[in-house]
Amino acid sequence: MIQLVCTVCVLLSQQEISSSNIKTTLDFHFAHQFETPVDGGGKTGLNQYGFELRLDAPMTDIDDVQFRFQYQRDDWDFSGATGVGTLNPWETINTLDIAATWFHKHNEQTQWFLGGIAKSSYEETASMSTVAGGSIGIIHSYSSDLTLGIGIGIVGQVLDDARLFPVFVVDWKLSDDWKITSDISTRFGSRTGFELLWTPREEWTLGVGLSYGYSRFKLDDSGFARNGAGETTSLPLTFRATYHASPTFDLTLLGGVVYSGSLQVTDQSRNLVLDRDYDPAGAVGLFGQIRF
Repeated sequence: MIQLVCTVCVLLSQQEISSSNIKTTLDFHFAHQFETPVDGGGKTGLNQYGFELRLDAPMTDIDDVQFRFQYQRDDWDFSGATGVGTLNPWETINTLDIAATWFHKHNEQTQWFLGGIAKSSYEETASMSTVAGGSIGIIHSYSSDLTLGIGIGIVGQVLDDARLFPVFVVDWKLSDDWKITSDISTRFGSRTGFELLWTPREEWTLGVGLSYGYSRFKLDDSGFARNGAGETTSLPLTFRATYHASPTFDLTLLGGVVYSGSLQVTDQSRNLVLDRDYDPAGAVGLFGQIRF
């Protein structure tokens, strides 16, 4: 993974691109998911924090490249005298991923994209296990107010077959103050979704969004499924308020409810040994974005 990061840095340094044309964005976040009961006994809670660095670089008049590096740390807490409280399937999960996406303008309204990703997600005391994947798709601007895109992606998984997933792009300006977008501000980790945004004043944006969260990671050799894999899914509903403090800095406060939470464990032989759902859980968070 470190070698991949270095390779991207070298590629950027070799391009004869003015630094003023490279857009750099740094996102950072902290989110807390309150403790909630799990089917079969026990409770679970979660703290998540991390950052994402993105560089958007024009290569030619019709080609752009976006590089992205992300780190996330998920601190899970399992408690109780039964169920997951006694199993304690995992604790801290680290996730690193690096991605590059090429955008090619076919004409004034249409562009293609092709991307690749390398990702490593593992319990803190486990060895790193890197998987790779890619995506391809098309984006079309029907007007200055409506842009839609669709694509497909594939990525390898720990102790499972490669996962296919859809890619959706939406940027729909409903009015001067309202829009729907797939570039959700509360996105982190492997979340994808949509947001309805309202900008009542220049310095404030309010939004409500629904996203899908997915994570699969390698477990260490100390639990009941040694060197197995863990998997979590959820549907977070979020409400957020973003303060545009300056042209280069945004601060976002959010609250919401995490629905359809699921926990799974697979052993080394790819047998599903734990499959539990947890009740809806409240969540709060703080996000920041710096643009260079």
